[in-house]
Amino acid sequence: MNKNIIISGASGYLGRYLASYYSKNKFNVINISQKKPTKILKNEYYYSCDLSSNNHSKLVFLDIKKKFKKIYGIISCAGNSSDFKNYFDISKKFDLSIKNNLIVFINLLNQYLINYSYKKTKIIAISSIAGVKISKAPIFYSVAKSALNFYCKAEAKRLAKYKINLNIISPGNIFMKNNLWGKKIKNNKKITLSYIKNNVPLNTFCLPSQVLAMCNYLLSSGANFVTGSNFVIDGGEIL
Repeated sequence: MNKNIIISGASGYLGRYLASYYSKNKFNVINISQKKPTKILKNEYYYSCDLSSNNHSKLVFLDIKKKFKKIYGIISCAGNSSDFKNYFDISKKFDLSIKNNLIVFINLLNQYLINYSYKKTKIIAISSIAGVKISKAPIFYSVAKSALNFYCKAEAKRLAKYKINLNIISPGNIFMKNNLWGKKIKNNKKITLSYIKNNVPLNTFCLPSQVLAMCNYLLSSGANFVTGSNFVIDGGEIL
């Protein structure tokens, strides 16, 4: 029988990659995202939801619980690194970034816990190296990811007694076709590669397959004794 796994933001670049893998490898993928993917895969179930809204999140989880009685794991990919150029008020930029990178996870976690009664679960929050180092990322995005990391660690400690493992993955410079770094390569390959060479000791990009490998580990029984950890996959950029 397929295991049930929730992937939030499973219509984005990394989320889509992970959803595709798990739907093909003995998982039922519960896709919670605002945008419907162009193609719903076999063993994938799409739920439209704005996770920044607690009320919307509540209603969606009530629907999910009707169909799926048990959840094996959760991977939270929902997030937004936009610099919100259309907003000139810096406080508005902070509000939106906190909403799109922290609140979406808080609502996801809380509604899961309410509906599934604190059952044993493997939970992974996809964060960013922007949350652990000062970088060229927008400051409001970095602050939001840093807050997400702290929240996850605090919740990991609280939830440990329920055998809920909550960990963080902080990738750096993920390269995928048409994602942020894919577009940078397309627009100016020389400058982009120069940035990687000067800032990443291993002189290469992070690949989605490397994030997947860490997810597989954290979802496995081998990670039963791991919680509250932040796994940085950045080629040494934070060193």
